[in-house]
Amino acid sequence: MDRDYRERAWGTDIQDVVIVYPFTYVNPFQSLPPIAAEYLQAGAVEAGCKTTLLDMRFEKDIREHLERADMVCIYGYFEDCSIFGKWDIHVIAEVLEQIPEKTPVVAGGTGFSIPEEAMVEYPRVDVVMRGIPDSPIRELLAAGSPENVDNLTYRAEGEVVTNPRAVRPLSNDVYPRRHLRNPRYEYQALGVPVDLVRGAVGCNYRCKFCYEYGKDTDGSYLRWQTRSAESHANELAEIEAPLILWIDDDMTTDMDNLDRMADLILERGIQKVMIGTGRIDHVIKHDVSTLHKLERAGLFAIAIGVESLKDETLKFYKKAQKVSQVEEAMGMISQTNIHIVCNFLLGSPGDTADDMLEFLRFARRFDVDTIVTNRLKIREDTDLFHMTYDEEGRERPGLERVQGEELARIKAQIKFGQRTPFRIALTILKMFRHRGLFLDPMYLFCSFFETATRYTWIEKTRLVPILLWIPKHIALWPPYRAFTRFVARLLTPPVRGLNWLFEALDRRVNLSTKIMPRIFGTYSKIQRKQKARAQNDPAVAAQVSREVEILPAAPTATEAESPAREPAQRA
Repeated sequence: MDRDYRERAWGTDIQDVVIVYPFTYVNPFQSLPPIAAEYLQAGAVEAGCKTTLLDMRFEKDIREHLERADMVCIYGYFEDCSIFGKWDIHVIAEVLEQIPEKTPVVAGGTGFSIPEEAMVEYPRVDVVMRGIPDSPIRELLAAGSPENVDNLTYRAEGEVVTNPRAVRPLSNDVYPRRHLRNPRYEYQALGVPVDLVRGAVGCNYRCKFCYEYGKDTDGSYLRWQTRSAESHANELAEIEAPLILWIDDDMTTDMDNLDRMADLILERGIQKVMIGTGRIDHVIKHDVSTLHKLERAGLFAIAIGVESLKDETLKFYKKAQKVSQVEEAMGMISQTNIHIVCNFLLGSPGDTADDMLEFLRFARRFDVDTIVTNRLKIREDTDLFHMTYDEEGRERPGLERVQGEELARIKAQIKFGQRTPFRIALTILKMFRHRGLFLDPMYLFCSFFETATRYTWIEKTRLVPILLWIPKHIALWPPYRAFTRFVARLLTPPVRGLNWLFEALDRRVNLSTKIMPRIFGTYSKIQRKQKARAQNDPAVAAQVSREVEILPAAPTATEAESPAREPAQRA
């Protein structure tokens, strides 16, 4: 720490800012835009600077850009795989080595959440930024130095100085400008162009199982705040991608704002397919007409955290919702064609195997389209750990947990038990019936099939890609869309009847847990092969290729639960 920020070329005359997204993990068919780095870019643009954002998932040699920059910012999060902990796949050190000595370096995001430690690890970094980046970068560029600028940590006179933390109101005007992206960067999900929108930050709840959401980058809780409905609509109108993923921790907190946004989307003729996450108890703050309006505006799916179907467990977690509220909201959403994704926690203290299998029965009762089960992991330094374990590390009476092999078996039963043939058919019919979806399900299926068959013998036939091109274009024809919606409405009642009969039989013979693992397990291996190819690892790609050709039955998860040290995933 012998460097001082004043040894760099600081000043209010910084005009050319280069932002580097330093993570390299990429599946070429599953790549989301680096929205956090783009917010930093938006702040620099607002300050009047010329900016260049370099996404290292698509770049090789950026030295020329670094050499001409007045300031280099290394910033970003694993937008598409942060929860999987791929921290080691980055090029931070390599980028730092190429930056000219006099050029100031600002960093933040993943790997810089503890600024003081990060500055020891990376002596070349002059300033570490905390919090939402658009305000700090604007204030830093305006001041010309990090002194007295909130949310910054820097070196001065041999010491690391940490300025006060401050939370700024979200700007309605400062958000990523997509026209600034390099046209070579293709962001897509299963071959469909995709974009991210951050409409709000923070969370007003303190669920005991949740360690990551609703927090600032330094781990401090953030009160929920949002942008205006007009700001949301303006941003959506500027986005070309048809598929929008809302990254808010809770997009449903202000249902009035969502209702107004839906009005604006419909008035302006904005056509998007939107997917978001929210709390289910917020849904009941409005009647079902708001949900119908959101469907017409393009809300395709909503992921909701149910967590448990026992009031005592929800109270234990301080979830601040009751099962009766969950059932009321589920009944409302089920009246629409919005796809429902329910998140549940597996291995809750006091839960039995039958309690967890009730998740599957609940999902079938309310026509849930996807169940996501997250295994509860409890960190030792948390309130939840002390609530569950005594001073000697033993589970408290009544709070015993199902773990290991048994929990893996239950997870597999729920994972594959939901994907019965007629349940899949009902989900597809719902896609056809959706009143706001302008991308036809057949189009989505063809895009999915194109990506699922990459690096397989199917792609090499050349005939299949050509055959897929034809229905993709037919799917965009409005008369075809109207016809398929009509047919879907006719088919839904008889398919519901067949589904009821199949699931009644399945409860006795468990067909879904015997056949479906093989089908979905094979696709998982194809995904592994795609990722290996993208990362130029021929050995791994060859191994996965052999596995796919052999087509063995997919194994069920067998890993045992480790001691409670890892952060819990948000359900």
